[in-house]
Amino acid sequence: QLKKRNRSSAQLVARTVFEEEAETEREASFTSHLWPSHPSSKREQQQQEQTIQKQQIQSKTNTNVANMHNGAMMQHRLDLLESELMHLKMGGMSGPMMPMPGQGMVSMALPIPSHPSMGGGSPFGLAATPSTVAPSPGGSPGTQMAPVGGQNDLILSNHKEIMEAHKLLAATMEAQQAKHDLLLESHGKLMEAHKKLMASKVGLGKDAKKEGKKHPILGVVRLDYNYPPAAGDTDSPASFGYDVVFRVVPGFTFEMAQAGKFTEAVERNFAEAIKFLELKGANAITGDCGFMMAFQVLARKIATRPIFMSSMVQCPVIACCYDPKDQILILTANGLSLKPQKEVLLNSCGFDVDEDRFIIRGCQDVPGFDAVAKGEAVPVEVVQPGIVKLTMEILQQNPKIAGILLECTELPPYADALRAATGLSVWDAVTAADFYINAYKDNPRFGINDWQAEWDGEMTDYTYGDNLIANDKQELVNKIGNAVPAKTLAMPKSKAKAKSKALMQKIKRNAQKHAAPCLGVIRLDYNYPPAAGDIDHPGSYDYDVIFRAVPGLTFEMAQSGKMTYTVQKEFEAAVKWLEAKGVCGITGDCGFMMAFQPLASDIAKVPVFMSAMVQCPMISVAFDKYDKVMILTANSKTLKPQKQVLLSQCGFDVDDDRFIIYGCQDVPGFDAVAKGEKVDVEKVTPGIVELARKILDQEPTIRAICLECTELPPYADALRAEFDLPVFDAITCADFFVSARKDNPRFGLNQWQNDWDGTFEEYTLGQNLTDVQKSALLNA
Repeated sequence: QLKKRNRSSAQLVARTVFEEEAETEREASFTSHLWPSHPSSKREQQQQEQTIQKQQIQSKTNTNVANMHNGAMMQHRLDLLESELMHLKMGGMSGPMMPMPGQGMVSMALPIPSHPSMGGGSPFGLAATPSTVAPSPGGSPGTQMAPVGGQNDLILSNHKEIMEAHKLLAATMEAQQAKHDLLLESHGKLMEAHKKLMASKVGLGKDAKKEGKKHPILGVVRLDYNYPPAAGDTDSPASFGYDVVFRVVPGFTFEMAQAGKFTEAVERNFAEAIKFLELKGANAITGDCGFMMAFQVLARKIATRPIFMSSMVQCPVIACCYDPKDQILILTANGLSLKPQKEVLLNSCGFDVDEDRFIIRGCQDVPGFDAVAKGEAVPVEVVQPGIVKLTMEILQQNPKIAGILLECTELPPYADALRAATGLSVWDAVTAADFYINAYKDNPRFGINDWQAEWDGEMTDYTYGDNLIANDKQELVNKIGNAVPAKTLAMPKSKAKAKSKALMQKIKRNAQKHAAPCLGVIRLDYNYPPAAGDIDHPGSYDYDVIFRAVPGLTFEMAQSGKMTYTVQKEFEAAVKWLEAKGVCGITGDCGFMMAFQPLASDIAKVPVFMSAMVQCPMISVAFDKYDKVMILTANSKTLKPQKQVLLSQCGFDVDDDRFIIYGCQDVPGFDAVAKGEKVDVEKVTPGIVELARKILDQEPTIRAICLECTELPPYADALRAEFDLPVFDAITCADFFVSARKDNPRFGLNQWQNDWDGTFEEYTLGQNLTDVQKSALLNA
């Protein structure tokens, strides 16, 4: 059919050209006959018109000839293919037979281009071979073709070679096209990454900040319970350094939460509240009552963002950073409130209420704290001395207590007073919320810049029943307007204020002012130039940090998980030295040091977290069991040897399908880590982002990222900006533990701790060592 269409087209073009040329000649002849020998201006004018017409016709002719040539070329190719097919059917010819006018048939081999792998010339050995066939009686070209010679095998062989070469050529072209497409795709991504990187380094000014991602938002699921919250309470917007969105669950009373069972209607309202908060842009979601932990599993199935219905989710992380012989005090509203939740707490966050390590005490007998149960405004200045007194009595009875966790969501206002009075780390609902929000937050000290809008420092005050439609408000058990509004919520859109000076004037006068919190870092005997964001760079933190190297503790020794006797003594001395310097937590500059976590925690009285992997239980508890967590490490094989240590120390199983472990060893430029060279962060950043993109394409259920390697935090902001996922690393881990010893500027006791001066001291390997210890360094 194609041949027929092309033949018809060619004939039509030829006929059109012939007719137009004939018409032109007739017009010229007619004009010449009409004015044979009488030149005049009119005749000259007509001749000029005829000349123009001839030029136009010639132009058309040229175009038609070109079209005819193209058609003839196509026709010629079709004729050759048809002749070859006919020849193969009849057999015995060395090439396709073409009928020539006035003579016999001429065998013409197909013109096939040379192929380098076949020796040049005609790759299949085909040559134009003339053969004749007698013309038909009428003198017309012969119409009957007969094979000349018995060359069927040769022809078939030639044809087979042609087909194989064709397939090879087609496959090669397809592979080249695929490579070309991949190259174009990679180039496009590289240009996009380059554009973002340049924007972050050069800066786009105010407009860039306006176009950046929104500052992280916390969502709070509220009970159907109306009361005036104090600053520090989960239900007070003034408790947080970021925006908060609240949503009441109609019918979800305190008694229902305590019972741990929903009605069908309330369960539906609970699911709607979570979806509403995510729709409003909440990056993480919590509850305003510890009893909501009973619904943690259900909440995880509904939410796509991290959700933590109780501050108790911090228990596994806190427990693994102390020695098993150390105890942890848990303060709650009522000492008997956690017993009914034993199974929930054990299954959801690995907390056993009967374990001797956890000492549970209630605050129900503290003067003034009964206002919580009455739904009244709590007199913080009256309750705070009672909370401190109760805690000090418990510590005297239990001297092994090393840390404090406030379970009740109305206890955070007293956290600063407890930190000042006891000198211990205190965690609460606010430190839990900060942990998850910080994983979404731009780190201003390193990484890419101007990708996220800054918080405006203002909070939208909340009134009970806000964010509900009229029908939902009708379902509320505790009707709107029943509670006396708190003073802190009187002014809409109020600025975050400094803590009230009315709180505990007597305690402030008598309390010894504490130094600003400080982090201790144990360093390998390994000298390299750390980038900003690296755990070994002082500029990675917004608090003081002290480094201490361990002579002889090489990377290879840490990787083996075993120290020599001499190195172990140096390690123990480093832990004791850092604690004597007043650090509030100790970490290491290499993830392999997790093997030495038991030894370090046995020596230290402060929390010890030798690897960012200690965060994994707190990360996984906030997501559904079918959601996954991406673990990025320097080398994908490095975690396998630490399987038992990670499992026993922080409940992390390297073989758990929920954790997808990938190494960055093949990222261009990241090999500088293994070489001990300075890493070019700008060069490596696009490769880290691209690696994460490929992993997310393969694993779409990944909900969070944990950077195990201590040299990966510089890329955390780029991952947050690109994928809008929470990214945890060695810095978020350190910040979490330091925050438990840090004055909260938004509420609680004031002026009990010195402010950080905002400066840091540069460190060189060997600093803080004696001359003898320096001489023992292998990489000074």
